[in-house]
Amino acid sequence: MLKKIKKTFKIVVLVLAAILVVVAIAYLYFGYAPKPIPPQLSVNIQQATINIGSLERSYLFYIPKNLPSNAPLVFVFHASMQDGQAMRVSTGYEFERLAEEEKFVVIYPNGYQQNWNDCRKTASYPARTMNIDDKSFVSTLIEKFTSDYKIDSKRVFATGYSNGGHLAYRLAMEMPDKITAIAAVAASLPTPNNNDCQESKQPIPVMIINGTADPINPYNGGKVTLFGFGNRGTVLSSLESAQYFANFDKQVTQPIISTLPHQEIADSTNVQKYEYQSSSQNRPKVVLYVVENGGHVVPQPIYNAPRILGQTSHSINAPLEIWKFFAQQSSLR
Repeated sequence: MLKKIKKTFKIVVLVLAAILVVVAIAYLYFGYAPKPIPPQLSVNIQQATINIGSLERSYLFYIPKNLPSNAPLVFVFHASMQDGQAMRVSTGYEFERLAEEEKFVVIYPNGYQQNWNDCRKTASYPARTMNIDDKSFVSTLIEKFTSDYKIDSKRVFATGYSNGGHLAYRLAMEMPDKITAIAAVAASLPTPNNNDCQESKQPIPVMIINGTADPINPYNGGKVTLFGFGNRGTVLSSLESAQYFANFDKQVTQPIISTLPHQEIADSTNVQKYEYQSSSQNRPKVVLYVVENGGHVVPQPIYNAPRILGQTSHSINAPLEIWKFFAQQSSLR
């Protein structure tokens, strides 16, 4: 009897060990992504807090050495279940490197319990259900950095990834007087029945970068979930999202479509650029980058996101293209 129990116990242990090995291999293949090497910068990134009503909010920020007066300010909003530090990794630390070269300030705010209060009515995470005032968070930071570091309040930009991209959409719709331009990555506008934001319908430059094989944000529109969990309602297609903003500028043309050069043979993604250029050069424009076979990632050549999120294209450096787009809009206001 004792021998039988020992034999059964041994089998159970071997089965559990085999399961652990399979889980470990699956994690290494689908969930692990090595971090990129941080760039050499003139100063260290800083962290701080600020009170917004009864809440203490935190953020990271980078101010390059010898920052000139009236420098631009770029907000970079992280995805759901991330924070500012994780967003630095997701973008390959590119915004800090660009800030160093181009002399602008970059801020990585931290969301409430790792989420943002965006426009999606159906979303059930705390930032949304508690109606956290992220707009005041952004507005207060703009005022602080204008006062303390003399940034140019007419060159304040916002970009975000996933949930952070949805917050950027909110700022474009509700704060176009304070935000010069936005860029959203792996995010599409909510459908009208899922949109809880006040739409100013004021023209504002917008860039969208979405993958056609995104497993979370459906490229062609539909329901947004986190791999089947946490229903966040429905969104428009990527093309409809771009057209929404293009429609506000009555002088806008039909999109000019071009294909970006393919950078690596092993990369099965391709990138097309849809550019809605206004017939008046001093008017806002809208740009959509379609990453064919791209996943729910910030496409770039520096950091490959975990495979579970889909493919990371190396044919576009999203942070660089976002900054170039922002810099082009600087003279509009």
